[in-house]
Amino acid sequence: MPEINSQKYKKLFQTVCEAPIDAPKEAFNLHDWVFTLSDKDYQTTARGHIGAGSSIHTDGTQTSVNVESVGGNLLVQHYVAEVKEPDYVKMVSMSDLWLMKLVHVVVKVTWEMRLIPVSDSECKFQNTVLAEHPNFIMKIMSALALGGYFVRKHNEEETPLFAQNLYKRTFKENT
Repeated sequence: MPEINSQKYKKLFQTVCEAPIDAPKEAFNLHDWVFTLSDKDYQTTARGHIGAGSSIHTDGTQTSVNVESVGGNLLVQHYVAEVKEPDYVKMVSMSDLWLMKLVHVVVKVTWEMRLIPVSDSECKFQNTVLAEHPNFIMKIMSALALGGYFVRKHNEEETPLFAQNLYKRTFKENT
């Protein structure tokens, strides 16, 4: 498994979005869902989603590979799950980012998904994205490029569609 280097990372931005699901959290398995999300399903959950798939490192570690465009920036992410629970998944990626599709940098992206009970028959899907980089200049560049704004808008678009896809795939609905 690729190692995340031990540099001190500075938060560029973080966004948290939630969407209701009309089923109890016990009905779902987030880990299974995210690692079996098809390329087509991934593409339908946000306009900027270009492609997704799963891969296995030579040491057997499973990864989720996502390619997306957010705010004119291209990202290739290789997520490795640090937490793999049915109701909580935390994945970390040293992601390739092309600012304005021209300048290449590597950012640490942490993607967390949770199912939070609301009642015996309902839960909410919570989607959190945290981007970090060791160089303070990236924080300034991210702010100037409105990175936090664009990632928040992207998260607001994908979160309800992820929740909908999770529900449909779990209950095998075709709508």
